[in-house]
Amino acid sequence: MTAACRHSLRAAGPALVAGLVLAGCRGGEEAALREGLARWFALGDTVSFESRYGCMAGVFRLTDMQVKAPLRVTDSAAAAAVALERRGATALDVPGQAPDAAIVALANTERDTGMAVRRAALEGRACMDDRAESAFRYALENPGAVLAYDAVARRVMLLDPATGLLVVVQGSR
Repeated sequence: MTAACRHSLRAAGPALVAGLVLAGCRGGEEAALREGLARWFALGDTVSFESRYGCMAGVFRLTDMQVKAPLRVTDSAAAAAVALERRGATALDVPGQAPDAAIVALANTERDTGMAVRRAALEGRACMDDRAESAFRYALENPGAVLAYDAVARRVMLLDPATGLLVVVQGSR
């Protein structure tokens, strides 16, 4: 090995270690996210996941299209605002209303909460790859999809029974 090669390896050493540490952190973040989401959704495989400073976006296959009992499902923006105040998280499922319209209804009912949901969704887009962005856009406009929000984590979740996917986005905490 030449002196130049040894120098290059030593110089690359800290960057390589940092990359491996960050990769391990991302894996840990995904595992922690999956663990938290498993309380509310029946998760299958990960389709896409990205997390970095200021955003997170994940897409997961679902093995069951129902929201689990620990996450209260509401049927109006007013009920969702109350559930968020009391429990910190809720799902909003208004028949025939797409999650995008549900966010607007929530903002019209409780402006700060609705804007927090919107902000988390917008900030989370910075971490989306093409698959995540496609799933997100489809679910956001799909009247059969369910909007869920965790106010503590500032995390928006879109359960889309049509595709069998759960799209999860989060802005800066």
